[in-house]
Amino acid sequence: MPDIARKALWSVLAAGTVLASLSVSAARAEDPSADLLSRGEYLATAADCVACHTKPGGKPFAGGLKIATPMGDVISTNITPDPEHGIGQYTEEDFEKSVRHGLRRDGNHLYPAMPYVSYSGMTDGDVKALYAWFMHRVKPVAESPPTTSLNFPANLRIAMSAWNMVASTVPPESGDSATFDKMRRGKYLATALEHCGTCHTPRNMMLSEEQDNYLAGAPLVGWYAPDITSSKTSGIGNWSEDNLVQYLRTGHVDGLSQAAGPMGEAVEHSTSHLTDADLHALAAYILQVPAKEDSAEPKPRESFGQAVEEADVRSGELTRIDNLAEMDGQHVYDANCAACHGMNGAGTADHYAPSLFHNSVTGAGRPDNLIMTVLNGVDRTTGDQHVHMPGFDGNSDVQRLSDTEIANVVNYVMKTFGSGDHAVTAEQVAKLRTDTPKTP
Repeated sequence: MPDIARKALWSVLAAGTVLASLSVSAARAEDPSADLLSRGEYLATAADCVACHTKPGGKPFAGGLKIATPMGDVISTNITPDPEHGIGQYTEEDFEKSVRHGLRRDGNHLYPAMPYVSYSGMTDGDVKALYAWFMHRVKPVAESPPTTSLNFPANLRIAMSAWNMVASTVPPESGDSATFDKMRRGKYLATALEHCGTCHTPRNMMLSEEQDNYLAGAPLVGWYAPDITSSKTSGIGNWSEDNLVQYLRTGHVDGLSQAAGPMGEAVEHSTSHLTDADLHALAAYILQVPAKEDSAEPKPRESFGQAVEEADVRSGELTRIDNLAEMDGQHVYDANCAACHGMNGAGTADHYAPSLFHNSVTGAGRPDNLIMTVLNGVDRTTGDQHVHMPGFDGNSDVQRLSDTEIANVVNYVMKTFGSGDHAVTAEQVAKLRTDTPKTP
């Protein structure tokens, strides 16, 4: 090879090496800082993104969870940075439009199962941090969940533009949210990141949150998200700030309540990971939300009941396994509940199995949450503590109870330890079974 050609080749190779080096350097210069990524991870946890965008047994943030709505099931999308199946091609501007305005990259509207009406309150800096973390720290997953298919007119995404015009959104905060004072930080957490109103605020005929009844309680896929306003009878106004902090951190407060269902998931995946300062800010804000009274709950939910001494219903005669006769409430309780909660309802000494009296679930004005707990059980992990109660639905590994038996035991428990006999019927139980969302 002539010297001139050889020199020219080496010049090209050297120039290419320099350009590649500059390109890598430029890319590294654009990499987000460790502080920004750490902040983004914390915000994703506070916003509980994983709860809706991960189906049971699925990969984190890959979507596929069915979210029940009156118009059909919304199936959550893949929000990993995979460029084909996820949000890998989203710019920061695209991401901001999705999170705060409910607009996809292609311009179509998101369904409000994605709580953008709450996330609209996020600061610019927090959206930036969240975007950086999703793009640089979440593992891409090359999976596409099934497409959402709703009833008319919700199947027309353009209809969401009309819904957005009547829906109340949280005004965006400004400045650095990390520097907010306690009450402002608590409001920011409650209304934007933790989006408490999404579950706990009743909705009007347009399915928009009733802002005049903020946190006054609402039905939720079979469960009932209770009134958590400052009402001392219908809400949690008689809880202390420390009580609420403990509940948000562990999902359990002796003599008050324990978290199950969607709230158990929120505690496990989100609130149990918040800093102590944020938990106190969130609790302080919630405890001053204007009181809303509920005629179904004229006294504090946790004030009902006491230990009881019931007659032993066991006769000494063995029940044949092929005897499929349905049991009354007391016999169902004795056979399936008393071993953990005690015949007197006091629970275990260490409160792992909670007392059934002085308990906000059995003292509630509605039986929904007790029915759902019997059906689905409890499975909650916070820190190094795993709390488990088996469910008794058709998939139970313990004992499959009929709709009538569940109605019987719920009536027995609430009459014996709680707010009274609610005359729950087998038909009510059957309906709540169907309200429980199923994964694809």
